[in-house]
Amino acid sequence: MSVNDTFTELELDSYFFCENKVLGALYSLVTFSYAKEISELVETATAYRPQLLVILGKIGHPRYAYFISKFADREPLAVAQALGQMKQPAGIPVLARLLESSKEEVRWAASQSLIHIKGDRVVDSVKLRLRHPNQDVVVIAARTLAVLWVADGRLMLRNLSQKAQSLRTRSLAIAYLGQLKDLESRAIFVSGLQDKSLMIQAYSIYALGLVGKASDIPMIEASLAEAKKMTATIPQDQEALDLIDETTRETLGQIRKRSGQENGKR
Repeated sequence: MSVNDTFTELELDSYFFCENKVLGALYSLVTFSYAKEISELVETATAYRPQLLVILGKIGHPRYAYFISKFADREPLAVAQALGQMKQPAGIPVLARLLESSKEEVRWAASQSLIHIKGDRVVDSVKLRLRHPNQDVVVIAARTLAVLWVADGRLMLRNLSQKAQSLRTRSLAIAYLGQLKDLESRAIFVSGLQDKSLMIQAYSIYALGLVGKASDIPMIEASLAEAKKMTATIPQDQEALDLIDETTRETLGQIRKRSGQENGKR
């Protein structure tokens, strides 16, 4: 896997319906005329409740925002997805709370949904999470704000990318800055190539794939060469080395393609 693959796995476009073609077809064809029946099934069909909640969210009628929200503790991922599809302000308090979930996929889905809803109420609710004691919550809140073009978000991500105590938080901050194509953070990504943490190196390589220049290629290749000299003594180190290897391959391809396109425009 590459770093990009880890983010692709968080996307939920077909997740809920990949194993059930009938519910997938219902999701594709459903209209508001079936909303009452589906809401009744949500109450009773616990085995398919996540899919039914997402289907109800797609219908998008405002009256069902509160109904969907009451299942947040039991089906947090489905609720995060459904409320984002509805784009109703009534879902903001629940989505902001789901940013605090212990599960990364729920935090990501809640972030995406809040971005879809946007607006001042979203910004105000998410800003409160910048003071959360859990840095995993802070980094996803900062990412949400940054995507919404709130300056506090980028500033917090830059801070976390260098000063967060958790390597995971630092790595995510670097990745999010790369996804934002934050050119002012390029020095952070280049510095990350020399970090003692293999995870930081991998995520820095990923970020450079999004903003890097042809002149960065020798540094990236050197980082990979140094990593390959290491002998993994624990499974986590081997996973990180594999992550660097695959991510480097993708990053070099991205930079070369982008450099070729830029040269072609001249």
